[in-house]
Amino acid sequence: MKKRILSIILALIMLLSALAGCGKTGNPAIPEDNLPEAAETEPDYSWFSMPEDTGKLMIYSPGNLYSSILNPAIEIFKQLYPDIEVSYEILSNEEFETRIRTEIPAGKGPDLILMEDTTFPDIYKTMQTDLFEDLNPYFGTDGEIALSEFVRPVMDAGVMNGKRYVAPLCYKVPVLMTTQSILDEIGMTADELETCDGFCEGAKRFKGKYPDSTLFFDIGGIDPTLSDVCALYQDFGFDLINHETNEVELDEGRFRQCLDLAKLYYDPGYDTDEEAVWDIPYYGAGGGLHLKLFPYDSFGGNSYSIYFTSQTFLGNDGEEPVLFLPANQHDGVTAQMILGAAIPKGAANKSSAWKLLKILLSNDIQGGHDPKRFNNSYFWVGLPVRLESTKPMLTSESGTTPDGPEFDEYVRLVQSPTEAVILPQMYIKYLKEFMLPYVYGEKPWDDCYKKFLNAIELYKDE
Repeated sequence: MKKRILSIILALIMLLSALAGCGKTGNPAIPEDNLPEAAETEPDYSWFSMPEDTGKLMIYSPGNLYSSILNPAIEIFKQLYPDIEVSYEILSNEEFETRIRTEIPAGKGPDLILMEDTTFPDIYKTMQTDLFEDLNPYFGTDGEIALSEFVRPVMDAGVMNGKRYVAPLCYKVPVLMTTQSILDEIGMTADELETCDGFCEGAKRFKGKYPDSTLFFDIGGIDPTLSDVCALYQDFGFDLINHETNEVELDEGRFRQCLDLAKLYYDPGYDTDEEAVWDIPYYGAGGGLHLKLFPYDSFGGNSYSIYFTSQTFLGNDGEEPVLFLPANQHDGVTAQMILGAAIPKGAANKSSAWKLLKILLSNDIQGGHDPKRFNNSYFWVGLPVRLESTKPMLTSESGTTPDGPEFDEYVRLVQSPTEAVILPQMYIKYLKEFMLPYVYGEKPWDDCYKKFLNAIELYKDE
């Protein structure tokens, strides 16, 4: 089988940061740069009362990805609240999505919704409909849980117009890996790759040395061009529409820089019959290397073990692995929500739903392992939003038990997002329809970009 030279990888995900207010007192007698910072003011939720306990809970369980998390959470719920009657309905993924989209607006359906980033065509437009409960008062008045216990920029991906409609449960970040020999070869440092310009420059230099390389980890079987565009779009931190101001916000220069990189790596002769993933760990002659995105979906979510395995192979080849995080256009790091939860405004049993949501956000689930699946994490993919759960989640009794400074650095990286997004599927549709012709060299930039902007403007006002 032909061995591919797989590239210096680059990037994925996050947008939407924490809403924190630090003000300064205005005393003209004190120099401006010496003014003391005022304490952060906590919102006043004294008006809020927890919903009355109804003694019931209705849950829909769709698909394996959900069931692996819901089932153990329900078991804990039953132990803690044996007097609450739990109705549990198992649905296919398709039936789940159809029913919640029709039942929730009618005040029916489950009391707690688990959702993937693809469950709703555009979760931001759904949040705008005020369909879900604002969870801020729940977090603000329940002494058993606090937002400070979580990766806050990720949690704030579910906030719109000051209301917290969605509670993310897990996320992914673009932790990338290269080797010191490749950095030496292209004459750059990992720090330089952690900027938009440096990232693009590094990729261009690598492509110049290895013309047959792919931009990201090459799984084989499908043309990677669209996935390259989507990954770069997320890594650069684009979000297209500011739903709070109802305006399209797009930096054309950065956007073109992103697509020009995808265009550089576009290979019209890409062999979709080749399963390039099976070339691992054979990195190819001349220093070519697959550079991984973490967490890697096909390995039960225990992403550190994948890094550990790659590190071992590289060490055997005399290579020194280097991890880095590509920066978004705001010089931060963008994460992407994978799985979240919301309480419908019309739910009949909100108190029970909140109890279950707290269990889903507890260390028992966030950092727990499923003995029925070889003791892998309850989360099939992604990283837990609870800060204290990252280390236990990445530790498996049946596999690698991470420890030491390298593992601590890995944890620091995956907990360092500054923003987070939930990527609407319509954005991918428009990227594919209007911008891929530019990447393929079929149409000029001005033509494609104008049509893309027009489509987004129309979509914004739908």
